[in-house]
Amino acid sequence: MSLVKSYEGGRESHARAVVKSLFEEYLSVEELFSDDIQVTIYNCLEWFDRCSLSHQNVLNLCAFLLLYSQSDVIERLRLQHAKDLEKVVYIVFSHQGVKSKNKLILRLMEALVYPNPSAYRDQLIRFSALNHTAYSGLALKASQLLEHTKLSELRTSIARSLSELEMFTEEGERISTPRRKMAINERMEDLVCAPVAVEDALVALFDHSDPTLQRRVVETYIRRLYQHYLVRGSVRMQWHRSGLIALWEFSEEHIEQRNGQSASLLKPQVEDPIGRRWGVMVVIKSLQLLSTAIEAALKETSHYGAGVGGVSNGNPINSNSSNMLHIALVGINNQMSTLQDSGDEDQAQERINKLSKILKDNTITSHLNGAGVRVVSCIIQRDEGRSPMRHSFKWSSDKLYYEEDPMLRHVEPPLSTFLELDKVNLEGYNDAKYTPSRDRQWHMYTLVKNKKDPRSNDQRMFLRTIVRQPSVTNGFLFGSIDNEVQASSSFTSNSILRSLMAALEEIELRAHSETGMSGHSHMYLCIMREQRLFDLIPSSRMTNEVGQDEKTACTLLKHMVMNIYEHVGVRMHRLSVCQWEVKLWLDCDGQANGAWRVVVTSVTGHTCTVDIYREVEDPNTHQLFYRSATPTAGPLHGIALHEPYKPLDAIDLKRAAARKNETTYCYDFPLAFETALKKSWESGISHVAESNEHNQRYAEVTELIFADSTGSWGTPLVPVERPPGSNNFGVVAWNMKLSTPEFPGGREIIVVANDVTFKAGSFGPREDAFFDAVTNLACERKIPLIYLSATAGARLGVAEEIKACFHVGWSDDQSPERGFHYIYLTEQDYSRLSSSVIAHELKVPESGETRWVVDTIVGKEDGLGCENLHGSGAIASAYSKAYRETFTLTFVTGRAIGIGAYLARLGMRCIQRLDQPIILTGYSALNKLLGREVYSSQMQLGGPKIMATNGVVHLTVSDDLEGVSAILKWLSYVPPYVGGPLPIVKSLDPPERAVTYFPENSCDARAAICGIQDTQGGKWLDGMFDRESFVETLEGWAKTVITGRAKLGGIPVGIIAVETETVMQVIPADPGQLDSAERVVPQAGQVWFPDSAAKTAQALLDFNREELPLFILANWRGFSGGQRDLFEGILQAGSMIVENLRTYKQPAFVYIPKAGELRGGAWVVVDSKINPEHIEMYAERTARGNVLEAPGLIEIKFKPNELEESMLRLDPELISLNAKLLKETSASPSPWETAAAAETIRRSMAARRKQLMPIYTQVATRFAELHDTSARMAAKGVISKVVDWEESRAFFYRRLQRRLAEDSLAKQVREAAGEQQMPTHRSALECIKKWYLASQGGDGEKWGDDEAFFAWKDDPDKYGKYLEELKAERASTLLSHLAETSDAKALPNGLSLLLSKMDPAKREQVMDGLRQLLG
Repeated sequence: MSLVKSYEGGRESHARAVVKSLFEEYLSVEELFSDDIQVTIYNCLEWFDRCSLSHQNVLNLCAFLLLYSQSDVIERLRLQHAKDLEKVVYIVFSHQGVKSKNKLILRLMEALVYPNPSAYRDQLIRFSALNHTAYSGLALKASQLLEHTKLSELRTSIARSLSELEMFTEEGERISTPRRKMAINERMEDLVCAPVAVEDALVALFDHSDPTLQRRVVETYIRRLYQHYLVRGSVRMQWHRSGLIALWEFSEEHIEQRNGQSASLLKPQVEDPIGRRWGVMVVIKSLQLLSTAIEAALKETSHYGAGVGGVSNGNPINSNSSNMLHIALVGINNQMSTLQDSGDEDQAQERINKLSKILKDNTITSHLNGAGVRVVSCIIQRDEGRSPMRHSFKWSSDKLYYEEDPMLRHVEPPLSTFLELDKVNLEGYNDAKYTPSRDRQWHMYTLVKNKKDPRSNDQRMFLRTIVRQPSVTNGFLFGSIDNEVQASSSFTSNSILRSLMAALEEIELRAHSETGMSGHSHMYLCIMREQRLFDLIPSSRMTNEVGQDEKTACTLLKHMVMNIYEHVGVRMHRLSVCQWEVKLWLDCDGQANGAWRVVVTSVTGHTCTVDIYREVEDPNTHQLFYRSATPTAGPLHGIALHEPYKPLDAIDLKRAAARKNETTYCYDFPLAFETALKKSWESGISHVAESNEHNQRYAEVTELIFADSTGSWGTPLVPVERPPGSNNFGVVAWNMKLSTPEFPGGREIIVVANDVTFKAGSFGPREDAFFDAVTNLACERKIPLIYLSATAGARLGVAEEIKACFHVGWSDDQSPERGFHYIYLTEQDYSRLSSSVIAHELKVPESGETRWVVDTIVGKEDGLGCENLHGSGAIASAYSKAYRETFTLTFVTGRAIGIGAYLARLGMRCIQRLDQPIILTGYSALNKLLGREVYSSQMQLGGPKIMATNGVVHLTVSDDLEGVSAILKWLSYVPPYVGGPLPIVKSLDPPERAVTYFPENSCDARAAICGIQDTQGGKWLDGMFDRESFVETLEGWAKTVITGRAKLGGIPVGIIAVETETVMQVIPADPGQLDSAERVVPQAGQVWFPDSAAKTAQALLDFNREELPLFILANWRGFSGGQRDLFEGILQAGSMIVENLRTYKQPAFVYIPKAGELRGGAWVVVDSKINPEHIEMYAERTARGNVLEAPGLIEIKFKPNELEESMLRLDPELISLNAKLLKETSASPSPWETAAAAETIRRSMAARRKQLMPIYTQVATRFAELHDTSARMAAKGVISKVVDWEESRAFFYRRLQRRLAEDSLAKQVREAAGEQQMPTHRSALECIKKWYLASQGGDGEKWGDDEAFFAWKDDPDKYGKYLEELKAERASTLLSHLAETSDAKALPNGLSLLLSKMDPAKREQVMDGLRQLLG
């Protein structure tokens, strides 16, 4: 029945149903892989052949597929179909054959979908949305078929709109004829301004059966082509037996403008121009009618005074040049329409040859030339849904005939003026290859380097468009941009953004074609309509008055394009759109009136440079040229407007090379830092951004280079100002002074980066020496060192000079396949290259030839092998040392291989981009080592799925700007230099506010830290620390512990907290071992495991190096002590926690939070006694702490027999029964009666004890819990105080302020006294306390008055004399040691050396003091 039903609509309907079902089968599989697939699995075929698909092997097969591809898709499918894993296998098998399936689908589309694409519209939309290389051909074909449906719909819509039928509704009967004409004219004007393929749809209606509609269509087409040059009211039509003839007049302004002679404003239509040209169009159905039609058309132009000049409305018409002829060949049966489009060059040439032959006819040529026709445009109509073909022929004064201009193919000559196609003819490139966009609004030209050029693979693409701006009521606007974006943008920027997004879709569809994506694309947009300055301002920021000067226009234009770039910049960067230019005319009363150019150069996806120019005419040459409208001249300043584009300069080529490596060019990172800084100022989180007007530069960047040109180990670094890209080795560095919200006056950092465009960013001897020098400089200055990693590791090389000339000593010269004995150099080559090899001489007896047998190749160039490893060891040591001496942070912006991976770990703090791997060896090398194809990508080895879950990577980011922003965010918690002040800013979150998040059964650590949204009431519940200040690090590793940085009242702190829920640790299988399998291990909350203990120790080490105060929200039940845990190092990791806490030098607070507990070994490793000088311990009122939990304690300390004793002591019934038992056993005369009665009582007592045991177990538990309370902790002195949860934020803020003030002063005291006199922090605090209490009259209670202490500390006069005494005592001690030495010269030599290091004024003061002492 289903078969019969499928034929209900006939054979075509059945075929359509079958094709749709095939399409649905394809899409059901491939849509799963479209967005997320990272690697292909075609290489699995061999393994599949060996694998049985029996049910018992299905699980192994699916696991292998998952591990092999590392695909989120397969993992999701495996989880989704956990009970039907065979389905996953079949899906993967189907996807594995995607290439064959694609061929079938494409053939079905061409054969069955093409005639009627609207019937498959929904599925075509899904095909066009497939987003992966494997589907690029299908997506492009589907998109083209969808455009055919849109063109058909547009054609129908235009026919309906221009028809008289709509004017004759019931309401229309009462509309007068003039009003109907006005309505038709308005609709025609809407079509003229519509930003869709109106030209193509109009051409499809040129042969409409309704003559009135046909005339309107042709007139609309003419008005659209000559929109700004058409003389108003000049279009007229006439029927001829050969076809329709249309004539019109237009201004010669566009001719002058194209030649660079005028820059006047565009006008919608010209009223009465001074110089005129005429245009004519003939609409014919056969080429045989062309001669007759041209003759008739030229007769119609005779009243213009052809050949001799004439007068129309009093103004002369020059017929000697630049008149236009348009030939429209209509009817789908014409012989030309059957020829294919420009995709088939042979047929395109055949079409051109036929048209050229006609136009070379002497009679036609003489008539056209005599009439002043210099350009002939041919339009060939094709069947519905297909775009027409266009060719343009220009008069050649040399050849004396009309010759096709390939650049104008598919472009109407009047519109080509605005596209500036002459600029696309680049020197050194082949002729441009034209590709139309699907809607024909963008014209794409691809140029490839000449083969003679060494860089023959360079490819550039130029995209040109005319931006038409419809009115709000225009009904011919297909596609739109996001409403939210539209609301925040101006009228002009919305028009530009709509065009740019259409162009990006075109590039995206063609990115994976056979020719490949262009490495450098340029877009040019010409806005046809005049713009007012109000059009540049978003409606949300509209003001009543806008300045009409150039400076205001520059500001508005720059703000507009920057807003546009925010929406499309990332996509542009990914598609290698490196520059886009907008031409527009501003119509205003002031200096801003006239033509403008805005050129935007993409640096990264988030950063760009904007150059704004005016078009200015040279009074001597009358040529237009660019003039910068800003104080800083742009790169195009002074260049002629129509001068062809220049070849790519060195920076452009390097940026393109960096993009191929999927990273940012190293010299573009300073701009990324500046952009990220600007965003941090604009974020509004900091009060500084609100209260300070930031007028200075965000970043002052100075490049660092070797002090001499040779640059070797030990060479110092010097600052230099030089153009980007001037480096001659693969590592660059800068000293950056960053104006941050925390330090508006600036903080300094050193940034070192690999140049991935120089030998893949690999490390050779010079790179190693430079990296070492930069690292040492950062350590010396104690400022942060940021490493931007994009390296192939230690450099590989061979001696190219030997490679080019070595010879082989074969076993048999006639049979090389028998093997060889040695490699040698001829005597001539050896004399030239002897320094590059170690060789011995060999005489060949047969020929007498002297051969130098190569024993060792040393090479002329340094950096071919082991010396690179030698240097890598040095920089590994230097970077490891830098972690201990200053702040280090690595951002993996490109692949980090070998030494790059080690540096990422040695610097400890690491940020990884999601699409870049950290690996030791490439996957292909590992596959060769293993002898089979095991690994399929670098990401499989060292992507974030591995590195973010093993503790190497702290943060992951999606792109480079996000990475730089993460660096700046991290720096916002770190002092500007080692020992410097903490970056404290006034918090917008009041420090004294209450904590409103109240945990019930367990404490959610993240909510306790930064707050949470109430799921029921929607109210925000505040945590302990500043809202939105918490940045979690190492999130993917050891999830039972939470680590990160936050701010408390604006003071940066490090935080360690506890996950209370059970988490799953996923241990991946190794594809190199076929018997391995993924393991999922549950890890209970509130327990330290080996990984989480190591994470805690690592966080403590990092926080201490960053000089951050520490908060531990302690909520652990203990350590996991199973056999595997002990084997995996739980003891070692726990011991490191103790060691890192013992050496912690900053204020540290251990706080057991509400509903928290701390027990056993977990208490031991965080106890305040580990570091009593710096650690303070507190607990919330409901917190619990003890050696064991209450149930465990009573098993040991309240055993069942002891519970029974308590029952016997407390329960009245048991007391009574026990008394009876005693009485019976002592008073009864009959032993057997006594025994019976006693037994009865004992049974009753046993039953009672059994009945009471559960409740007494609870009593015992409660009894044990009473030993765990925070009040007992305080009473025993193991915590400093019980701190209520609600008040914890305010308490710790005040306590942290006090501790920081004490530590700051203690540091001064220890520096004044020296290590010997003041060996500990505690001794310094005792000194401070003594001085303070002395100033307060000895009142000990004053020590707890924070405000009084702050006031005392802020007045150095109160304790300055004590510091001077300590300094004097220190100097005295030092001199005493010198005096006590046996060497009599030690003291005077020491004094002499000391005096020599002083400045003259201070030295004179010391000398005067010594003279007084010596009398």
